[in-house]
Amino acid sequence: MTTTDLSQALSDHDLVARACAGENVAINLLITAVRKAVLRYTRARLSTYSGGAEVAEDVTQEVCLAVVDVLPRYTDSGAPFAALVYAIASNKVADAQRRYARTPFHVVDELPDRAEPALGPEQQTMARSDVAAALALLERLPPRMAQVVRLRAEGLSADEVGAIVGLTANAVRVTQHRALARLRRLVADSADSRERFADRPTRPVAA
Repeated sequence: MTTTDLSQALSDHDLVARACAGENVAINLLITAVRKAVLRYTRARLSTYSGGAEVAEDVTQEVCLAVVDVLPRYTDSGAPFAALVYAIASNKVADAQRRYARTPFHVVDELPDRAEPALGPEQQTMARSDVAAALALLERLPPRMAQVVRLRAEGLSADEVGAIVGLTANAVRVTQHRALARLRRLVADSADSRERFADRPTRPVAA
């Protein structure tokens, strides 16, 4: 199933309605689309953690079960069904990240050939400051622009983002382009931002 097929399945109101009515074929088709879309999302959010790939699989399964559970009670309010799916996925990912935060250490299967140098206290403070500054700039964008940039940065395709925010894939790309252009202007207008983000080109995001 291609990304476009996933987007179409998650935005297919008839398919969702049939699944909500308990039609097994529709439920299977919908959950197949949900699983493929959510797995990509969870992998993007959890891949940097030790054992993140396995955790992403587990979280995806939790999301699928939660979606099946909510189907009989789901009411179509006009918002894309994908928005509900990703809201559930976001909460499940946040739960997984909190579990990581409570774990004192993680055992990895293999040791790297060369250890990555750890950030010192000053570098950690600077990194946190950079993240806070970037988020502050993002908050100055219109809500839909900010949402598109966040979702694209999390690894979702233009089709997947479009299913969530109710735009076509092309409109998502246009919105993303305008958002990044506005962010560049915001950086250029601030001496602190110019210095902080100097020589950090915007990384292109795959379609």
